[in-house]
Amino acid sequence: MKATLKTSAFAWKSCALISGISVLLIFICGFLGFTLLRTQYTLELKRYGNIAGAVLSEYPDAEQTLLTAMQDKNYSHLDKGFSIFEKYGYRENMLMTDIPYYHSHLVSFFSLLAMFLAIDLILTGLGFFLFFKNHQNQEFRLHEMVACFLADNYTVLADESAFKPVFSESFTDTLFKLGHKLKAKTQALAEERDHTKTLVTDISHQLKTPVSALKSCLTMCLEADSETERTDFLERCREQMLRLENLVTELVNVSRLETSMIILKQENVLLSDVLTDAVTAIYEKTLPKNITIELLDPDGENASCTSLFLDRHWTAEAISNLLDNAVKYSPAGSMITLRLHRFYSYISLEVEDEGIGISKEETNRIFKRFYRGNHPTVKQTEGAGVGLYLTRRILEEQGGTISVKSAGGRGSIFTVHLPLPEFV
Repeated sequence: MKATLKTSAFAWKSCALISGISVLLIFICGFLGFTLLRTQYTLELKRYGNIAGAVLSEYPDAEQTLLTAMQDKNYSHLDKGFSIFEKYGYRENMLMTDIPYYHSHLVSFFSLLAMFLAIDLILTGLGFFLFFKNHQNQEFRLHEMVACFLADNYTVLADESAFKPVFSESFTDTLFKLGHKLKAKTQALAEERDHTKTLVTDISHQLKTPVSALKSCLTMCLEADSETERTDFLERCREQMLRLENLVTELVNVSRLETSMIILKQENVLLSDVLTDAVTAIYEKTLPKNITIELLDPDGENASCTSLFLDRHWTAEAISNLLDNAVKYSPAGSMITLRLHRFYSYISLEVEDEGIGISKEETNRIFKRFYRGNHPTVKQTEGAGVGLYLTRRILEEQGGTISVKSAGGRGSIFTVHLPLPEFV
């Protein structure tokens, strides 16, 4: 969430402002009431002082009597005093409003108080109206954004700073994070759908050729004129079945790996055991071509005895794919060399052959799924183009890497880097 995102708590600010104004009005009313009482208190003192001065001026001997009456807490002469005041319109239980002077001040005070209360009620009502209006607008924006997310419309995420916060900045930030996560998942699902379509298309294309060949061979077998021809076509059917079986196995492995159905179970294994499994898997294929496989440790560190944290079965499968390609594309009587080097954080395994080599333009393509080179020998040799792809995926899943260097027609050197356990 960008730092420039502004708060939209306008209603809260309005309520705070109205509350402040209400407190100010109450303070003003209190101040006016206090001022009125203080004024009346001052006038009462002046009135009583004036009465005392007038009485004492006329009757100087009455000073002691006046002081005694002022200090009398029992108000012993109260009845007598009110009986005299009643002659002039003052009664004991008369109301303040009956006195003209108090009446005018009270009317002014309560008028101001009523006006202030009316203003306060109007402002409070306006504040609640703005609050609920803003709350309604925020709910509308929230529903609008959620509706967009449900419709896979994420255009609002393009410019987050232009979007007014919903309820609070933290809530809006969480909402945007949810939007980005939903967008990423939606894109991942779309890519997965496209990937699945591509995979189905590729598998269909790869299966089409052997299935068609098998169908043709079976047709010819049924139409054969002699037992020799029938046997020949049955042998061809067997070859196509083996080719189809190998292809399906490779395609299933690709599919299982890409859908995470293949779980690599890494454990501490000796590199020599992995290499033995890999060589054993392709040993029979080397016999017809009299190809020799040699293991070299030029550094003299006995690197093959190094313990690595790998999945033994699938790592052997990956190396076996390299050896299988080397056997396919190498001439009879040639040699495949496995060369080991131990470095600080990894073991380097080089698989060098004396085959057809790989052009410089193809070195970055051969590890792609279903890619097969343009060399005539490659086109004449059966294969689905998934072996090197599987090798790359298996090694990368375990923190390893693979690369190739070759000069066309001079053989190839595939280099595999396998991390040491402490660097996994």
